[in-house]
Amino acid sequence: MSIKQHLKIHAFFYLITLAILVVTFSSYYRFIILNDYIVSYEGECDPKMELCFIGCENDECTKEYYYTMVQKYAPDVYAQCGEDITDCVEASVCLPSDRECSITYCDPKVDGENACEDISLEDFNINDTGI
Repeated sequence: MSIKQHLKIHAFFYLITLAILVVTFSSYYRFIILNDYIVSYEGECDPKMELCFIGCENDECTKEYYYTMVQKYAPDVYAQCGEDITDCVEASVCLPSDRECSITYCDPKVDGENACEDISLEDFNINDTGI
């Protein structure tokens, strides 16, 4: 069997293999080298000022915490906070220099009443607001 016949018979296999290699290397370059993706995580939230999601720290839900859903462009997060965003204040806010950033607050109509911390007028101390 000659090389031309071999290529005619196995052309589809070689094209699929080449396509898989191109997609694999381009994805590796985009996601690992350039960090070109959006990250989503829980940001800080003050239930006295905003409608926050309610989360539980353990299965029994003995301790609750409040959060927002933050989505940011990964290179911006790494530039502002480094590898660890745990105690990074910039991670919970959208800065003017951020290319893609959104913060989602809890909406009882969309997320359900049990998912949100309700804010009432009693939650606000008149002396704290300056009114």
